[in-house]
Amino acid sequence: MPYYVSGQIRDYEELIALHPEDAIHKRGINLKTHHEAVAIDREAGTVRVMNLENGTELVQAYDTLILATGARAVMPDIPGITLTGVFPLKEFQDGIDLKLFLQDSRPRKAVIMGGGFIGVEVAEAFSAAGLSVTVVEASPRIMAIMDEDMGVLVDAVLRQNGVSVVAGRRVVALKGDTQVRGVRLDDGTSLEADCVLVSIGVIPNSGIAAQAGIALGERGAVLVDRYQRTSDPRIFAAGDCCTVYHRLLCRDVFIPLGLTANRQGRVCGENISALISGRRPRPFPGVVGTAVTKVFGLEIAKSGIGQAEIDRYGLMHIGSTRITARTLPGYFPGSSELSVKLFFEDDSRIVVGGQIVGGPGSALRINTVVAAATMGMRLDELYTLDTAYAPPISPVWDPLVVAARSGMK
Repeated sequence: MPYYVSGQIRDYEELIALHPEDAIHKRGINLKTHHEAVAIDREAGTVRVMNLENGTELVQAYDTLILATGARAVMPDIPGITLTGVFPLKEFQDGIDLKLFLQDSRPRKAVIMGGGFIGVEVAEAFSAAGLSVTVVEASPRIMAIMDEDMGVLVDAVLRQNGVSVVAGRRVVALKGDTQVRGVRLDDGTSLEADCVLVSIGVIPNSGIAAQAGIALGERGAVLVDRYQRTSDPRIFAAGDCCTVYHRLLCRDVFIPLGLTANRQGRVCGENISALISGRRPRPFPGVVGTAVTKVFGLEIAKSGIGQAEIDRYGLMHIGSTRITARTLPGYFPGSSELSVKLFFEDDSRIVVGGQIVGGPGSALRINTVVAAATMGMRLDELYTLDTAYAPPISPVWDPLVVAARSGMK
């Protein structure tokens, strides 16, 4: 959606994976739009469903129930949150509404609440639309998911491209009569704004599960086992509403990411089909928490364990190394600087994560880190990989190999 807002994607129809009509007529799915599941009766094996168009209710029986209710944007309970010009960016319609607002109202100054992945992506989109942009982040720095020495690189490129960054401050109120005109911060200062994006995180839509007595896990997400089953063996869950197994932390976590949701949905459907036909279900393999984005030409990637995970889970056996290198040989046109940070177990030297920030051609190197961490490779094994070399593609010594050698020392 940020790329639709920026104009890089011109028609939102291109973003629709499956139209309701195709689901019904081409795939034979009994799809009920404008209906809301409001309660689960586990004992009776039914779901109470409300027709949102006429207010009537129906009771839908089930043998197996799947929860795929996703997550929703966190909207803080502060004055002015319902003013015109204030938007989340989670649902498909959010992006359409925001783009229409930019076209019709022609705002001049935007404030983005939250300096995470979505926040910095929209900062670029707003800048492309000609707005003056300020990012307000309650944490001491933006991109808190990244290590501080990597996050400062993102902060710098935002400022270089005219985006103001206010870190360590919280928005406590939005000002205006019917249309937002500004934001007030917790230090008493104010910023002008006729458009505000709220991007301070998401929470799982797990309320209907909690009301039915289904067990919840981290951050209130529906707790599932490796086969996508909830605490009720007749009820499964997949996607941003539920937990996912982290292969490196060896625990169930809440990491709402698109590829994870897609894979969980596929495994969930395959396992239910297997159980119905008497075949053995297969476990979801788990994730390592890989995320990537690009802001003003700067590529940002993270996978596995970093300082945020070390601090959150009290890990005491992880070391790290950081190097600065080039995406291409220094003499080749288009070469740019990148920083690579690897995390590894102190004793075994097994790779458990990495972060990459740099110019074009940087971010996809994270996939090598993903493979190394997933397969339990040691630093010396990563160092001895026969990586590809050609001047238009990579230096002789790939930056990941250089980082592995640094860690070995």
